[in-house]
Amino acid sequence: MTFFSAQARVAAVLRWRWIAMLALLSTLPFWFVRVPPLVDVPGHIGRFAVQLAPVDSVLHRYFTFTWRPTLNLGADLIVQALHPLLGPVAAMWLVCAAVPALTVLGLLAVTRRLNPKGAAALPWALLFVYNDSFLWGFVNYALSAALSLCGWALWMALERRRALRAAVFALFAPALFVGHGEGGALLLLWVAGYEADRAGRWWQPGALGRVGARLWPFVFVAVPVWLSAGGEKGGKTVWDFPGKFDALFNMLRDQNMAFDLVSLIAAFAVLVWGWLRGARLAKPGRLAVWTTFGMFLVAPYQLAGTANVDARLIAHAMLLALALQDWSCVQRRSRAWVAATGALLLLLRFGVTTASFVDYGQRYHRELQALDHVARGSRVLNLTLTDCGLRGWRSPRMTHLANLVTLERDAWVNAHWAVKSVHLLESRYGPEGFATDPSQLVSPPDCVGDTGAGRHRHSIAQLAPILPLDQVDYLWLIDVALPPGFHDARLVPVWRSGSSALYAVHPAPRT
Repeated sequence: MTFFSAQARVAAVLRWRWIAMLALLSTLPFWFVRVPPLVDVPGHIGRFAVQLAPVDSVLHRYFTFTWRPTLNLGADLIVQALHPLLGPVAAMWLVCAAVPALTVLGLLAVTRRLNPKGAAALPWALLFVYNDSFLWGFVNYALSAALSLCGWALWMALERRRALRAAVFALFAPALFVGHGEGGALLLLWVAGYEADRAGRWWQPGALGRVGARLWPFVFVAVPVWLSAGGEKGGKTVWDFPGKFDALFNMLRDQNMAFDLVSLIAAFAVLVWGWLRGARLAKPGRLAVWTTFGMFLVAPYQLAGTANVDARLIAHAMLLALALQDWSCVQRRSRAWVAATGALLLLLRFGVTTASFVDYGQRYHRELQALDHVARGSRVLNLTLTDCGLRGWRSPRMTHLANLVTLERDAWVNAHWAVKSVHLLESRYGPEGFATDPSQLVSPPDCVGDTGAGRHRHSIAQLAPILPLDQVDYLWLIDVALPPGFHDARLVPVWRSGSSALYAVHPAPRT
């Protein structure tokens, strides 16, 4: 009997030894890299350098880092705890690698509980573990969401030990909110949906009260929410309903647009074909799935300065919908076909992702050789090329690579985030217009203009004449060259690799 050939064997996949093995194997891409090649992760690591800097560090001339209660502290707190043993890079590597492992562990544990004999589409669900939001490096959200899946499984497992469950979740739920508010809120959403589904006709008088009584341990999440409410205010809240189509379109965005879109369409086709064949969402998981889709539809694009709030939700809605679609009443041959094709596609996509991590890791290594030529404590102005439209489908993931100069050389760079309502880091130094992210981004000439999201794209030809070279020590260009005919005597090339270059900025010659 083959691995995915029949209903009984699919159930065997949900035995704990297979769950543990699949969770471990899901981390494979990270085994080949030192710095996780997720777009925002080098930026987080650069911030950790300031967070962990001793009091006499030169970094305090350039930045301030102030601890305060927020709902976005997951990796910050873990790295703070682990850095004496591992250092910030290895600690962040561990956090990132834990996300797919915990997502697989939580998803399969939930499936084992709610859909143990009908999860033929489970391989299709696992396609969404390495989703677009995770590959962008929204690590705090992804970690809290993965732990929310594990928490949901634990909630169900402790059904007969109500006192113990209450004690565990009175601590666990607030901790998830501290890690990331939106990721932690998924636990409440899923558990509430599960309990309402169990209640049957939950809309009848008194039913919601009984459901609410079961959820009383979650009242303690009010503590971190209240504490964070006293922090910095600011940042826009913006709804972008047309942008939700982009979020759907980009769910499996990775290396190749055709391959990614075919994979996505096939996953939706499995859901539709299963429904036509009689496969329905397993009860009592239906409301949890539908409310996750609902939250995606009503959530804003940007909340208090945090972007892509809605887009983060859709992949978790899809992986739950596919895992909890009960195929047990469908013909055995159809179940086997769905499971087998999903497993083959999963293996293929996982191989592509692993190979891409190897390639990104090698590219990171080549680009970071520029740091050998940067003096400690210096000021580095970075410009990094970012493409637009469908050409930019495969991200080079270089947007925040320059932030690592802060870790490796105790240097200032203009690529850090510093939104007061979101981040704990602030830049004390910065030339006007080039102080923080996204001032490091430049675009090809045919991409310039208003992005529609409050940012304007500039080409290197537009930026080169206004660069504040008198206020920095180096100009680091990644994937972009100075425009033809541009010359500035202050720029002295000290390193070059492919389309990237590092220039030392010398004082202007006196006349």
